Amino acid sequence: MNGEILAGRYRLVTLLGRGGAGEVWQAEDTVLARQVAVKLLRRLEGDPMDAVERFRAEAQSAARLTHPNVVATYDVGNEGEHVFLVMELVSGPDLAQLMRTAGLPTAELVTDIATQGARALDAAHAAGIVHRDVKPANLLLAPDGTLKITDFGIAKRAGNETTALGVLLGTASYVSPEQVRGQAATPASDWYSFGCVLHELLAGTPPFTGPTADAVMRQHLDAPPPPVTRTDVPPELANLITHLLAKEPADRPSSAADVARLLTPSAQTQVLAFTPAAAPEDVIGVGTWEDEPAETGTHRAPRRQFPLVKVGVAAAVVLAAISGGLLLRESVTNDPPAQAGGTPSAPVQKVSALPKTTPKPTPTPSKTPSKKPKPTPKETQQQNPQAALVQSLRTLAAQVRATQQGSRSRAPRDAARELDQAAEALDHGDTASAAKHFYSARQRLIEAQQHHRWQATPQIAALFSVVSSALPRPDGNNNE
Repeated sequence: MNGEILAGRYRLVTLLGRGGAGEVWQAEDTVLARQVAVKLLRRLEGDPMDAVERFRAEAQSAARLTHPNVVATYDVGNEGEHVFLVMELVSGPDLAQLMRTAGLPTAELVTDIATQGARALDAAHAAGIVHRDVKPANLLLAPDGTLKITDFGIAKRAGNETTALGVLLGTASYVSPEQVRGQAATPASDWYSFGCVLHELLAGTPPFTGPTADAVMRQHLDAPPPPVTRTDVPPELANLITHLLAKEPADRPSSAADVARLLTPSAQTQVLAFTPAAAPEDVIGVGTWEDEPAETGTHRAPRRQFPLVKVGVAAAVVLAAISGGLLLRESVTNDPPAQAGGTPSAPVQKVSALPKTTPKPTPTPSKTPSKKPKPTPKETQQQNPQAALVQSLRTLAAQVRATQQGSRSRAPRDAARELDQAAEALDHGDTASAAKHFYSARQRLIEAQQHHRWQATPQIAALFSVVSSALPRPDGNNNE
């Protein structure tokens, strides 16, 4: 079809991609003298929806979105056995191509993608459009770094139930839990899918994978999202992904403003690292499933260097704070905290010389030996690290208990009780029992935070890190 002219104005120049249903071409708009992308769909016998009407619906959906982060739609028509959609030409790769050809993006680039993608979804949802197929192949990255969402081919007007295609139209790796349950896709579904995309950009795989579509969708329903363990990922970005992957739609961010807020560093928000869940059993009788071929991407990747990082997920190095079970937003020191918004305290004056003193006569030893002064509690803890650890556990229990007020979970109370038991056991020399209670309490809080029913304070995060690094795990695995 090279050189063919559609509708008397669009000359096909270069084939950019081919999929099962059609092709994408770079074309020349001979009327406006500009380069465009033309998406061709072949009419199929028995097509349940007229192809022209389907493309027209896609064009109408996309045309309502005039936004820098959305691929512009120009025209729709039919020519012979084909119908076609004319779109803005983006010369950069889609994110699936980017990962395949250049490796994983840096955390900085993923943060920028999160911000831009959130703006695009905001614009779509404001226009009443639910994309319903947010995945790496539908996110394009222009050479200037602009992210653009494309392919509203299965998008529909929010509230318009003209189709019941449901989850089968989406890619299983990015489908939301509510879609798996057979419920209609909503803007919250797009946010969940976007979280899956961001996770894949950092980890190299979607959050949930499996040999069958059913196995993957079961995990969307039941399994906690695996943690992002790359050491270059700021906790704010990891926290955003955790919120986007919430099982309940109401618990997810719902706007670009929400995303911006979660990406803003805050000393008051700490993130407990999730423990990966065991893979759910596959349902018997479901065939093997493979993701859609990457060739369906809209545009070819140019020869351009993006800020990328090659990361082997299994070989990622986890910092000590993460291995202790926490991602800290700021380093923990023994210095007193700075006063919020206040003037910094005056620096301590250095003494240039010791004051002159008058020599005192050497005392004569008495016959009765003097009693040694009793060590202070602080000195005792310095002499006995176990006593210091016991005190840390008791302090941690008290601080966790204090967070019970206003919490929607019983986890703080139950965890505090187990931390008290851990302190008592360690005080009696039973390290194994102490470790059992401590890590049980830690897991309770991880699960509570996963469901957004509890949040760690900076002090709690620091204490968990300290105790985790000192107390061996009961299963002997100290590499988490």
